[in-house]
Amino acid sequence: MSKRSLVQNIQGLGINSPSTPILPTSINDLPPDDLASFRSGRTTTSTIRSKSSSNIFGSGRHSRLKPSTSSFKIPIYIKRFFKPPTLDFETAIWEIFYLIASPKRVYKSLYYQKQTKNRWARDDPSFVILLSLFITLSAVAWGVAYSPGILSILRLILYMVFIDFFIVGFIISTIGWILANKLFKKKNYNESIGAVSEGDLEWAYCFDIHCNAYLIIWVALYMIQFILLPILKMNNFLGLFLGNTLYFASLSYYFVITFYGYNALPFLEHTQLILFPIGVLGVLYFISLFGFNIARTMTDYYFS
Repeated sequence: MSKRSLVQNIQGLGINSPSTPILPTSINDLPPDDLASFRSGRTTTSTIRSKSSSNIFGSGRHSRLKPSTSSFKIPIYIKRFFKPPTLDFETAIWEIFYLIASPKRVYKSLYYQKQTKNRWARDDPSFVILLSLFITLSAVAWGVAYSPGILSILRLILYMVFIDFFIVGFIISTIGWILANKLFKKKNYNESIGAVSEGDLEWAYCFDIHCNAYLIIWVALYMIQFILLPILKMNNFLGLFLGNTLYFASLSYYFVITFYGYNALPFLEHTQLILFPIGVLGVLYFISLFGFNIARTMTDYYFS
């Protein structure tokens, strides 16, 4: 091949050719659409760089000057009160049945609840709603039978539901929460599940224990006592014995279920001390058999 033909072939490839090059060599060589895209890209890039630099160098100053803006969140337990479709009454009924038949089975399910929901306490108020409803219906029945009248029935509901169940339960739960954290908690227990330490005892769980144990109080003293009250108020030893035994058994079972609740937590120890009041109740029960009718005294207190 001659030198002249080689030069022609090279020029045909666009090398050292005076024709327009394949790739742009400056901004002026860009088509209008590509030029607009190029300029917008430069603007976006510069904006991102300026923002990132301001975040890096100014974040400390702004974090010191701006207060925390974290908003208050309503607990899911409260939200479900106003969302009936989210209430799980089926599980609540299951718990009611097994708290009477086999309380340990209910507390064994707490481990799976902690694993899945990362909390010991219930996040569903269905159990409390049902128990409050049961106590309210019992108060109405007691009022109709022994203290007829709208005001008397409303006063009885106030005593049985809000004072006996909620206010007394609030006090007992607070005492249990303090004792569990100060007396029963194991030293240097650092295990955790999820983001919350496993050793964090929630006050709501202590209230759950009270609700579980109060179910037995409702069965024994609100239902069975209501049925047997004509016999329990008789002036003989049979009425005295049955009534006092009913109170002793129900209060003792209250402490047993309370013990199961705290004993189910792996970070607590010496929870058997919760059973100590049963011995005191046993002594008082024995003394009461010498003539103190508890059932008659309590009914006189509520209906006098």
